[in-house]
Amino acid sequence: MLDLIIRNATVVNADGRHQLDVAVRDGRIVALGQSADFAPAHTTVDAAGLYLLPGAIDSHLHVRDPGRLEREDFATATRAAAVSGITMICEMPIASPSVHNAQTLVDRISTVQPKAYVDFALYGGAAADNIAELPALANAGIISFKTFRTAVPAGREKEFIGLCCPDPGEFYRVLQVTAKTGRPAAIHAEDEYILAVLATHLKAAGDNGPTSHGRARPPVVEEACVAQSIALARAANAWLHVVHVSSPYSVDLITQARAAGIKVTCETCPPYLFLTDADLATYGPYAKTNPPVRDEFLVEAMWERVARGEIDIIGTDHSPFLASEKEPGWDNMWAAPPGAPGIEILVPLMLTAVAYGRITLERMVALLSTNSAAIFGMAGRKGVIAVGADADFMLVDLAAEGRIDTNTWESKSRVTARLWHGRQTRGAVVSTFVRGQQVSHNGQVIGQPGWGRFVAPTPLNQERPFR
Repeated sequence: MLDLIIRNATVVNADGRHQLDVAVRDGRIVALGQSADFAPAHTTVDAAGLYLLPGAIDSHLHVRDPGRLEREDFATATRAAAVSGITMICEMPIASPSVHNAQTLVDRISTVQPKAYVDFALYGGAAADNIAELPALANAGIISFKTFRTAVPAGREKEFIGLCCPDPGEFYRVLQVTAKTGRPAAIHAEDEYILAVLATHLKAAGDNGPTSHGRARPPVVEEACVAQSIALARAANAWLHVVHVSSPYSVDLITQARAAGIKVTCETCPPYLFLTDADLATYGPYAKTNPPVRDEFLVEAMWERVARGEIDIIGTDHSPFLASEKEPGWDNMWAAPPGAPGIEILVPLMLTAVAYGRITLERMVALLSTNSAAIFGMAGRKGVIAVGADADFMLVDLAAEGRIDTNTWESKSRVTARLWHGRQTRGAVVSTFVRGQQVSHNGQVIGQPGWGRFVAPTPLNQERPFR
């Protein structure tokens, strides 16, 4: 007997859409076709008029559990994912302590697994101070390494063990090691030396207002770091993955590198597609992110590259802070931490982009699901509705219209999400399923903590490389 049948939905994958019924047993898709040909099921869902998409994979977020749990914890973050069509989150290594060796990875899994409502994967830090730990960290099950090409933030040393490597010589050594593991080396691409000079001069001039943040980190800060990191990755024969790309010229550098045979993939995030520097002036510290939001011309150019397929994935870079931490930024932008909430806006905003013709629904599936699964070693298991894949999907009503109401969010970060509140949306997630289990319906969590499980990448000798 089957566990679940979903009938009458339009099934959408990255390569097309079809009218298919879906059969699920033991957490996996076991058949696609007509339900009349299936065995009976314990549960049947009639999804007439709805679209069935692979569950979104949030490729980039910061829960920081264990750590500052008043900002966010794994339960609230994964509840937020569940109501938003996200069936797996990929958590960055910042925590207290950071994930910087195999033991801290094991400890983190044991800490967060009982709280998880959706599946999760983990990054591991890679820098000069933990370079000897990288092979074991890869073998322990991380999906990717993560390196900040900037200095350790003052006062957050424990959270950033094994994470920061501004020196190009040291980063080259790191890439030589990550290359041997076959896993991507994800980078936060900002040139520490350029931004330090700019920040010093701005502070000396008393330039402390909300828009000073963009002047301290203009696009060249990112572009210079991307160019240098590509050169180092080529020399080391490493796989470079550039996260939260904000400049279209950075994307062009990545596209040119791919054409030259260098393995580079990239991600962008909602702030660089749905916000502009005008929002930084309006929302001040609540719109402060690293890298900063850009001007309207650059945002439009980013959309052009998304539509052309030059950007591989879109993640949230969800980075929760307290209002009490953000508020000082109104008087002194340098005093506010960078980061904005994002879990509960990813799918609604991208569905809205589909409704307005920015991208196709199939392209959205590639950006939010299929490409992440491929990059992080889960092709065929996650990010696709196919026989043998995990039964991770979302039912979507493309005709629904509404507004983002951050007051109803599951995430604790709703208190700092004012920059998203009230935005119009078209399209809505009706239900989310994780391995065949319904975890949300009509904006309400109905799953249980502990259902989500840790997902490790497929062994390298069994997977196909992305691009």
